Amino acid sequence: MNVLANAIDYDYFKEELIDGKVHLMSPSASPIHGRIIGNVYFVFKSYLKGKTCQVFTDTIDVYLDEHNNKVIPDVSILCDESKFSKRGYEGVPDLIVEIISPSSVIRDRKVKFQLYEKFGVKEYWIIDPINKVIEQYVLNDGKYRLEEIYAQLDECEMDRLSESDKNNIKTTFKTSIFKELVINVSDIFE
Repeated sequence: MNVLANAIDYDYFKEELIDGKVHLMSPSASPIHGRIIGNVYFVFKSYLKGKTCQVFTDTIDVYLDEHNNKVIPDVSILCDESKFSKRGYEGVPDLIVEIISPSSVIRDRKVKFQLYEKFGVKEYWIIDPINKVIEQYVLNDGKYRLEEIYAQLDECEMDRLSESDKNNIKTTFKTSIFKELVINVSDIFE
């Protein structure tokens, strides 16, 4: 028997189920990962106060179907009150945000991207905390379309850009599901 396998406490890990296959997730994020989750949560929590939709962090299990697909998104926007149950949320979120890390980059960019597209999540953000980049994908006719890439550049990076390129940098954006919510890129990476 593998000694290393015996030393791993599997109760310490969160489990996701994707197409019937178990994926273990590390239970603790890096400080920057956790900070970005909190910042995204705060933006949506402030906006959604008094509205039907709710924002959750990685504290809720999301069951996309009955048996084969359970995910724990970093942040999810859940808008159908009837889909909350004792075990979590049993339905498709309107918006999901995943913050990539070296251990999750393939799962978030490929496996979950395809899964969320297949189940009809209306909007999917992939946030890269190291490069301070947000990729916004919007579902269009059953396929994700890259709506835009938003980046927070530091002073040195801005100095290297031409005036034309500086004018093309977007510092705010909107979601496809909340047209009146304006999000500052800097608030996400604060």
